[in-house]
Amino acid sequence: MKHNADLSGFRMLLSFAHPDDESFGMGGAIAHYAERGVEIALICSTNGDVGSVDPEWLEHYDTIAELRLSELRCAAEALGIKSVITYGYRDSGMVGTPDNDHPDCLIQADEDVVTGRVVRDIRTIRPHVVVTFDPYGGYGHPDHIYMHRVTTRAFHAAGDPAQYPEHIAEGLAPYQPTKLYYNTFPRLPLRLMVWSMRLRGQDPRRMGKNQDLDMQAALDNHLPATTRLNISAYQNQWDAAAACHASQQNPRQMQGLFDRIARFVYSRQEFTRVHPPRNGRERLERDLFAGLSRD
Repeated sequence: MKHNADLSGFRMLLSFAHPDDESFGMGGAIAHYAERGVEIALICSTNGDVGSVDPEWLEHYDTIAELRLSELRCAAEALGIKSVITYGYRDSGMVGTPDNDHPDCLIQADEDVVTGRVVRDIRTIRPHVVVTFDPYGGYGHPDHIYMHRVTTRAFHAAGDPAQYPEHIAEGLAPYQPTKLYYNTFPRLPLRLMVWSMRLRGQDPRRMGKNQDLDMQAALDNHLPATTRLNISAYQNQWDAAAACHASQQNPRQMQGLFDRIARFVYSRQEFTRVHPPRNGRERLERDLFAGLSRD
């Protein structure tokens, strides 16, 4: 059953690193809020141009970046994202790879400069809610961790007129969003994944196509959820958006019994509210916009 309570007039800014972060991470929640009228904007700071792509996908594209950004536009339309803001940095690759040292990659960019770009977007869009990665970046990707840092800084700086005063000179007034959330993996499927890998004799610290995903570390760094959304009614839209990123290894692409199990396990999406901080006695939130009023 879909939630039809009208949230038109509210705005949300998603601040991520790669084309596909929005779909593979919180696609169900994005569709949930777009359908309720929330105006959603997405920052994608890199072009995803270091991701693995089979040659067949490049038949109609000159570069990997061109392909990945085309897939992003497809996913944004499927989810109902109103605007996509791209920064154009090079993907930094996984930890310890030579791509980390490329001068054009995201993690080599001046953090003050990138924080200022996010501040500018916050002051332009004036979101009520901002969502980004948790401190570990979900699974430890350097670009995710970088965007966590700069977005958290920008959230607190955007309302301070002493921060990035050049924006004010250009006519952008200081603006403080009300709530900041970190998108987190649901803990149960993460635990099940690690457990099942160990049961099969696989190393959960060496997962994925390139064996560079450490899911044990992701579990060890997991933050407790403060907010849990029921997105079961939006799984078809979530699947459609994930399918747009056809050149990537789609974690939603399952069949038969495994698909039914995955749909049950991922029928909830979880978030950690960072601001305002939880007082420890509050009940689990069921809505990112709980307690907010329109402008």
